[in-house]
Amino acid sequence: MVNKAIKNHKSNKMKVLSLKSILLAIAIFSSVSAFAGKKGFAIIIDKQSYKEAKAEVDAYAQSIEKQGLKTYIVEDVWYNPDSIKAVIKSLATKKDAPIEGMVFVGDIPVPMLFDAQHFASGFKPKQNMKRMEKSSCPSDRFYDDLDLEFEFMAQDTKKPNLFYYTLTANSTQVCSPELYSGRIKTCDKGDKTKYDRLKAYLKKVVAQKEKNETLSQVFYFAGHGYNSESILARMDEKIAYREHFPWLQRQANGIVFQDHLDDEFSKFPLMCQMQREDLSLAVLHHHGYPDEEYLNGYPLPKNASDELKSANRFFRSKIRKAVEGGEDKDAACARWAAKYDVPIHWFDSIFTRKSILEDSLYNDKLDLHITDLGKYQPNAKVVFLDACFNGAFNYDEYMAEEYIFEDGECVVTIANSVNSLQDKWCDRHIGMLGYGLRVGNMVKYNPYLGAHVYGDPTFSFAPGAELSFDVNEAIYKSNKFWKKQLKQGAPAIKCFAMEMLVKNKAITSAELLEVFKTAPENTVRLVAFMMLTTFKDDNFVEAISLALNDSYEIVQRFGGVYAGKCGDERIIPSLVSAISRHANGSRVDFQLRGALELFPQDKIIAEFEKQDPCKYYYDRDKEIARIKAVFSRYSNVAMEEELNTPNATIKEKTNMVRNFRNKNLHTVTDKLMQMFAEESDEDLRLSIVEVFGWFNYSYKRGEIINFCEQVWASDAYSDKIRNEALKTIKRLSGI
Repeated sequence: MVNKAIKNHKSNKMKVLSLKSILLAIAIFSSVSAFAGKKGFAIIIDKQSYKEAKAEVDAYAQSIEKQGLKTYIVEDVWYNPDSIKAVIKSLATKKDAPIEGMVFVGDIPVPMLFDAQHFASGFKPKQNMKRMEKSSCPSDRFYDDLDLEFEFMAQDTKKPNLFYYTLTANSTQVCSPELYSGRIKTCDKGDKTKYDRLKAYLKKVVAQKEKNETLSQVFYFAGHGYNSESILARMDEKIAYREHFPWLQRQANGIVFQDHLDDEFSKFPLMCQMQREDLSLAVLHHHGYPDEEYLNGYPLPKNASDELKSANRFFRSKIRKAVEGGEDKDAACARWAAKYDVPIHWFDSIFTRKSILEDSLYNDKLDLHITDLGKYQPNAKVVFLDACFNGAFNYDEYMAEEYIFEDGECVVTIANSVNSLQDKWCDRHIGMLGYGLRVGNMVKYNPYLGAHVYGDPTFSFAPGAELSFDVNEAIYKSNKFWKKQLKQGAPAIKCFAMEMLVKNKAITSAELLEVFKTAPENTVRLVAFMMLTTFKDDNFVEAISLALNDSYEIVQRFGGVYAGKCGDERIIPSLVSAISRHANGSRVDFQLRGALELFPQDKIIAEFEKQDPCKYYYDRDKEIARIKAVFSRYSNVAMEEELNTPNATIKEKTNMVRNFRNKNLHTVTDKLMQMFAEESDEDLRLSIVEVFGWFNYSYKRGEIINFCEQVWASDAYSDKIRNEALKTIKRLSGI
């Protein structure tokens, strides 16, 4: 039997109850409210952190109870992810006040996941057992998605808080967390211990929750090279925020945008914006690393003087890099002078101490570094770091952590623990934050493998508009309730209603298609389209064709993404029409061209000639030549022919096959099946079956499932290949 100590905050008396064994013998120390709440919340904390910050943790628990959640304080006495997950499952299935989420405070083990890259947006490195940390993903989906099954592999010898797991074939292959989670994890910094910083953060978040502020100010930023620097994408993003938060459409400017091109060094005006005390929400789109936010590239020259400075900066960078790589200094200078026909005396000062220091200081100003945090104190209460690696909590220090542990009023960051795709739905249901949805509940419905909440996942704003219901309680309401909201709710509520109805299988693809065709709100059409991607039927194909010519930039962009992923030739007329259109926006064009590669080129050209979309253009012949040049450049012929390379080695063939993870070339599936039958190499066969798992939207999905079912049923193949076939079957079937 297991002892569970329960402290009643009001009576301040200790009681001991008996529970069934969770594993063999584990102790759960639980602090709960005096009332019987409908839902609970777990604070999972290591023993030393709880000892050092007990008063602050208890106060934090009380602040959660004021939100109507029964709290459980669970001391981690096992330091084992499997044991912790067993406790989470037991708390999630309690008859009275089951938990809806949890937060991991302090040194709680970090699961590092293998064989789950299909749950990530852009994390697809070749898995390497010699580079386990680099080729696995730190992810709390291990804890909050209770249907996922993992097998333990190893504990890191250098970083003992990292535990490596592989996703099993018996597991579901769809990521859909039942719970939400957050991380409150920091380290020693300066003269403050991690326990000092933890106590200060908990005091801050309790104080911030007491203020109960509405979401009244939004700031968003576009960094260098992100989303192809599409101005159209950023323009339409402001339209989305106006729909998400209609109360911000007032005389006082409630939505502020900054582009990296606005200033030579955008970090300084960005920090000024982020330190505004009235700022509620910030969304920062940029590239990143664990300890950096990449904001600027080198500025665009505005005059001849700038051109010369830019050229010299370019040469200094290239030549220093060449010398660092082992090239002789004089030879490197001569090579670059000859290549660009410039005077070699331009390079006289490249290696002087002064020029090296000046360039170092200049480059430091281009980006935001973790060392800037401290003097820079963000006050936005919730911050989206839409970047790679800013939330890499396998490190001691990382950007997402520093934001919340500084003295500013930031209490929550949402960031990625690994690299992240640019064209992803990063702010799914962001509008619900304005209606009081808890941050954890929002991120729960956007469950990328690497996307995490850092800080208090129960944090919420006061509703910015009057509602007759609590949105956090409404999650558990009937389908009838959500169908009503879909008809008459605000745009953000309508969007969330579709999420709930799809989750409960209470809406058809035909109904979603009708919403997509008729909704006047851009954000509602976006959600209707993205919900249709879960059906993969004829209505989905029709929606793709419509999306390619939608008026909303991100719908067009996702139309291009899913056109390529689907490959159904019924999409070709709309694709040709879209690619022939001017002023798509740079990121839409990027996706349209990527989609072109995945359709038969002869049919693309035939449709282009049939439509003759350039017939009214000013210079018809020039436009036809331009568009046909695009068709030629983005042809799939080279990819198909590569598979027929004579005398290719097994390694070369395996690399060719892996390329189809990112580019689902539907016309090669038969060839890959033939290669599987003809080749006996285990790794190559495994790669073929695994790459088929990425064709989960393909119109040839049924054929691939049939093939993999035959592999799974055959004793002619190893368990490793058969298990991979089972994974692919589940992925393509949405199981």
